[in-house]
Amino acid sequence: MADADEKFKSFSENEDVAGTPPISSPKLDQHGFPLRPQPSNDPRDPLNWNSWLKFSTLLQVSFLAFLGPFTQAYINSAYAPLAASLHITIVEASYQTTIAIVLAGLSPILWSPISNVYGRRPIFIFVSAIGIAAHAAAGAAQTWGGILAARAFVGIGTSAGMGIGAAVVADMYFMHQRGTYMGIYTVFVTNGAHVAAVAGGFTAKNIGWRWCYWIPAIIVAANWLLNLFCLPETLYHRDPLTGRSLQPPRSWLQLFTFTSVHIQRRLRLRDITHVFLMLQYPSVVLPTVYYSVSFGLGSVLFAVTGSAAFGAIYHFNTAQIGMAIGLSTFAGTLLGELLAGPVSDRVLYLYTRAHAGVPKPEARLQATWPGLVILPAGVIIEGVCLQYKTHWVGPVMGMGIAAFGLQIVQTNIFAYMTDVSFSSTPSFTPTLPRSSPNDAFHHPDPAKTVL
Repeated sequence: MADADEKFKSFSENEDVAGTPPISSPKLDQHGFPLRPQPSNDPRDPLNWNSWLKFSTLLQVSFLAFLGPFTQAYINSAYAPLAASLHITIVEASYQTTIAIVLAGLSPILWSPISNVYGRRPIFIFVSAIGIAAHAAAGAAQTWGGILAARAFVGIGTSAGMGIGAAVVADMYFMHQRGTYMGIYTVFVTNGAHVAAVAGGFTAKNIGWRWCYWIPAIIVAANWLLNLFCLPETLYHRDPLTGRSLQPPRSWLQLFTFTSVHIQRRLRLRDITHVFLMLQYPSVVLPTVYYSVSFGLGSVLFAVTGSAAFGAIYHFNTAQIGMAIGLSTFAGTLLGELLAGPVSDRVLYLYTRAHAGVPKPEARLQATWPGLVILPAGVIIEGVCLQYKTHWVGPVMGMGIAAFGLQIVQTNIFAYMTDVSFSSTPSFTPTLPRSSPNDAFHHPDPAKTVL
């Protein structure tokens, strides 16, 4: 950290991107602290984009992340009619969601290193194309085995937004802004399954359970066309300490093609296997386990078990199940974000001000304490109410409270891991697990400088 601060204080003249003036002093934020990372003088540098371009890109990537859990969970409220049609149990019907979630969690181990070399945009476009085909295959499959196979590819084909979306946030926003904008991104990630519960329930009730596969295919295809023409490339190579550009100039039009990234090296096997080596660091393992358990209990648990629980105990139909799960968790996450992103950035600022302008990513973890209490409290309330068969309002309130706590945990953990991962080098992308501690994410050596 001391070495990094010395570099900020002793900027020397640097050659920047062709056609732009050299950088001679650090750029400062509104509080007078050096921006981290330092932007280049290139107007095509995502850190220098205008706010509307940044926000439109953020919304596109966030919606891609939303579509992952949304399309995976769209069928959840229709387990009962699907099981009856295919002569399987409701528990067996839930396997199609489980396999999609597992593959969605594992796929970014491959997508992340590829996107760090060849760019984010090619991955988003290629992976989404797989998702379109997989959803259509699930809708057309006539056997349970065929549906399971297609759903495995649904997980792969909807994993890019969740897997490398956080990297796009880090590409465009400075460290002191990431809590707020990462919060917007995580609201989309968390609420995908929640909105799917509502929409899927009405779809299955009115037009049949197979449309719970066809409608996601149509939505993903429409979004793929939007991304093809409107989603710019955000990967940019620069020195994070000095801001010196490390790539040749590019036009605005190139940002919307597949040739805008200056490929500096080839993909190496170590880029993929490095994630497993990082598990030796507590700063990697502890947030991984904490977040994966939190997401599993505060989101996946309700999505997978809600249909059977509310159907058996309260005799809800598919539409009622969807509303019970979706509306409560949706409201909980929106309210939780009020105490997540902005609070995270405020805590980081207060720490930075108290430590002579030197931020520390771990300061964000202080903002997770409310979630540590609220999340398990909500899960306990939901479980106890189901066990004793109270009025349905009880478990619905429990799910909302748990979602409130999850949002606090998720935003702060995402922001923390992104700050640490992009502190020393942009060559590693955090890929946080969303359903199982077996998933993993990319992370640099924690002993390196934090920016």
